[in-house]
Amino acid sequence: MSKKHFGEFCWNELATNNVQSAKNFYGKIFGWEFTDHVMGEMTYTMIKSGEKEFGGIWQIPTDKANEIPPHWMGYILVENIKDTVAKAEKLGATIKMPITPAGDFGLFTVIADPTGAHIAFWESLHDK
Repeated sequence: MSKKHFGEFCWNELATNNVQSAKNFYGKIFGWEFTDHVMGEMTYTMIKSGEKEFGGIWQIPTDKANEIPPHWMGYILVENIKDTVAKAEKLGATIKMPITPAGDFGLFTVIADPTGAHIAFWESLHDK
């Protein structure tokens, strides 16, 4: 497995209104394996192909179903998320989700670039 570099895509995440249906579909089409992790009030499903975890799946809350459509989100690895967000804003990005901790794994944020496309930035707390 090659080491990820800053500015590269490092994670893929599916937000869906039916996690089980997504697991059935992607498991059958690609042979992906899934591991559920209960995290407080939500369950986060890790996606694995062979020996590599490369993504996750989370359930869109029922009360947010009209606001959040099912979608895949790519994450780009950054060295310093605060600096990256500040630079992105100066270049015309809009913050859609503020910098948020993901347990003790890292920090993430979601922005809309100047064209309106959404993307997430990820700062790992382990690979420094």
